[in-house]
Amino acid sequence: MSISLVLWIFVSGFLLFFWFWTMYILIKQKRAWKFYADKRKMRYHSTALFETPVIDGVVDGYSVSMFASEHSELDARSKRRLTAIEVNLQTALPFSVAAASGGMVHVVSLMDLRQEYKPNIKGWDDSYVLQTNNLKMAQEYLNEDRLLKISNLMKIDKAWIIFLFIEDEGILRLDTPLPIANPKKIDVLIKQLINVAKALELKKGEDKDIIRQSKRKDQAEAVLEIDEDILDDDIGLELEDEEADLDNDKQPKIDGKDKKGRGKKT
Repeated sequence: MSISLVLWIFVSGFLLFFWFWTMYILIKQKRAWKFYADKRKMRYHSTALFETPVIDGVVDGYSVSMFASEHSELDARSKRRLTAIEVNLQTALPFSVAAASGGMVHVVSLMDLRQEYKPNIKGWDDSYVLQTNNLKMAQEYLNEDRLLKISNLMKIDKAWIIFLFIEDEGILRLDTPLPIANPKKIDVLIKQLINVAKALELKKGEDKDIIRQSKRKDQAEAVLEIDEDILDDDIGLELEDEEADLDNDKQPKIDGKDKKGRGKKT
């Protein structure tokens, strides 16, 4: 038997094994998604035998969807297929903000959010990104509890996370390359996302508090700038007065009078 024939048999066998394994995982995943959708009374859509299905519906009051997602690789020559779970948030923020990890960092970097925020909390990785169009409001809104919940979500193995509020729409999304072929695993991930989503929702009247506190910071900074300008002017005037006094003291005295003709005081 020739070496080329052996190689052909080996490669063909490997490809067949890979295809059968992929089909097995896909069928197992479709069954798990269908079981979960029926259990949660969600809609299940399957358009083709060899395609990942889509499920969507309401879980614990939140609109949730689960589907296959595609992401372009950095070289833009190939695409990576992942599974996405997306939760729609119910809050409308008075500003825009986005945070991301993994492959979603590039997505946020393309948004028109020019101010970056580096939270000073334990566990926040430098590879994460958090950008906004209003830094003061973002700092008021993203308290320690919210930041920790987002950070913990980003630590899920192999997961890419994106959280964003743009205008009146907010989403929290997880993408993973791992097949989710177990209904219990689906339930765990969705509950994790909903738990974080609840923490991200604004409390009653909180939007007004965020606006009020950010305006106070702006006013405080404006007053500080004015005070510094006044302080600089006072120092300048004092120095000029002191220099003038020193110049007068240095004027020579002639016959009890100085050069300007003033008499010496007795």
